[in-house]
Amino acid sequence: MARIKFLLVFFALLVCAGGVVGAYFFWKKFAQPEMNVTRRIEGTSEVQKARPDLGKRHFDAAAELLKEGELVSARDRLLYLMQYFPESATYPDARRIVGEINLDLLLSKIPLPGKTIHTVSRGEALITIARRAETTIDYIMRSNAKTTALIYPDEELTVFPLNYRAEIDLEGGKVTVYDADEFFKEYDIVDTHLPPEVEGPVSTSISEKVAWHLDRPINFTDENYLNCSKWMRTGKMGLFIRQFDSEKKGDARPYGVMVAKSDIEELFTILRVGAKVNLVN
Repeated sequence: MARIKFLLVFFALLVCAGGVVGAYFFWKKFAQPEMNVTRRIEGTSEVQKARPDLGKRHFDAAAELLKEGELVSARDRLLYLMQYFPESATYPDARRIVGEINLDLLLSKIPLPGKTIHTVSRGEALITIARRAETTIDYIMRSNAKTTALIYPDEELTVFPLNYRAEIDLEGGKVTVYDADEFFKEYDIVDTHLPPEVEGPVSTSISEKVAWHLDRPINFTDENYLNCSKWMRTGKMGLFIRQFDSEKKGDARPYGVMVAKSDIEELFTILRVGAKVNLVN
């Protein structure tokens, strides 16, 4: 009888010991690593929450300058933010605002290096003025608030040499315009339809700019010019920059990178035939 009791106690101790060992194994294998990971994540989150946004003060300063009408100073402050604080939460807004300021400065009467006044001589036409000034007809019309191509002797026109280049980033969904290596403005890609053989990197240039109304091409003297569709052909077969048309879907879409109508109008204004275009991916 005593032997049976001893065996029962022995087995009970074995079961208890097994439970303790099992619990210890579970702790080491699962519970402790999970707690350590959770602790590290929570610690990292606290550090991130505590880390100050060093770019925000520059963004706020630029906002105050904009309120005072100091466009150039505000832009320069935002460009500084973009260069040195790209991790700032204000970076996307800074980039967007810089683009808007750059376009406003370009199209307004505000003086800029290179911006001049051209006095029209008898017999001159917009196309010859644009060519000599290394600008575009659309720029002359927009910057001088003209709704027709008519010009008159002794009329004063603002002109500016446009030497911008475009970078198409398919993965990022952006068409970005640069003045040399300095950011000018970026545009969202709404849709893309390219031939399979068109893959980045591609270096090319704008070979043709076309204005299209109904079923025919038109030029800047046409009364429908301001409301027509526009697109730009590059030297790479199948690579166009076009106005997005929601009515054309699937394979019915023409080849190209599509942007909003207002954006193609701006791109048509600031990019000349011969402007460099890079497809990065």
